Amino acid sequence: MKDGVILELLIIQILVITLLIGIIIYIIYARHNIALERKFSKYTVSRLVNTEISIFDKLVLKLNILIKKVSSIINKSEVLRKYGISYEKHIPYDKIDDRKGIDYVTIKLLLGVLTIILYIFTEMFQYSKITFAGVVLSFAIGFFITDIFVQIEYKKKRKEISEDLLKAIIIMNNSFKSGMSIMQAIEIVKNELTGALGDEFKKIYLDMSYGLTIEVVFDRFYNRVKLDDAKFITTSLTLLNKTGGNIVKVFKSIEREFFDKKKLNDELKTTTASSNFIYKVLLAVPFVVCLLIVTLNPSYFNPLFKTQLGILIVMVIFLLYIMYAYIIKRIMRVDF
Repeated sequence: MKDGVILELLIIQILVITLLIGIIIYIIYARHNIALERKFSKYTVSRLVNTEISIFDKLVLKLNILIKKVSSIINKSEVLRKYGISYEKHIPYDKIDDRKGIDYVTIKLLLGVLTIILYIFTEMFQYSKITFAGVVLSFAIGFFITDIFVQIEYKKKRKEISEDLLKAIIIMNNSFKSGMSIMQAIEIVKNELTGALGDEFKKIYLDMSYGLTIEVVFDRFYNRVKLDDAKFITTSLTLLNKTGGNIVKVFKSIEREFFDKKKLNDELKTTTASSNFIYKVLLAVPFVVCLLIVTLNPSYFNPLFKTQLGILIVMVIFLLYIMYAYIIKRIMRVDF
């Protein structure tokens, strides 16, 4: 009886693996055809009417429809709706009408369910017992893995905005010298700049066109990017709007301050480049040493993972490593 069950599981495994390999090969083949079509499209004459949609595009379309349906269901929950609002700052300007913050929550839930399915299949292939803790851990991994990529993109976006903010100040200052209003200056910035900052100024212009005050608009800008320089601009424009004053002189002062800060920041990066390199090397050394030891003696660290005392020691070492990385990073950090 047991041999029959094992044989059935083996057949299921072979079928599932064959199906997955077939899907992967088909996706690779479809993407290759799409790439070739895009490559040679500029050298060929297309039909005047082309209503054909590739299977890959159909899958993407169906996935978007599924996300929208699930989003409409979970949007009824007050908790999930508030949780989704925190992701709205990551939506690009050209996708404001099509994408909502709740869609990110839907993607996270779907990835969590997909991770659970992968966990069940993995345990089934290994003839292991499926546990509740394993299911919860799998869902947590799938649910929060999206945040890693979102935060990486958000960090890159903030860095790009911080580097380009001086350009926006220069353009706005020149606009004010020409006698333009704040609305006109923002319009010029959104048309002249590209990238993350141009995208943000398009959102600012859209908010102002809806009738929001300068204070509210730039406060929303600061809440999206969380940069001190953005807060400085917000405060300056708010005070000018309430108390009046020479906006050209104020922005000339802001431009000079930003220029000096950028110059100091570039000099600081040059000065601390070697220290940052040594810091990164020291962070990587423990992992490299452990990898070399495991390569030479695979069973060397077994006592640390097979006894309660060993697991406790590993946890303490990991905690000390995190504290070391945090403290050194704080020591090397220079705020100005």
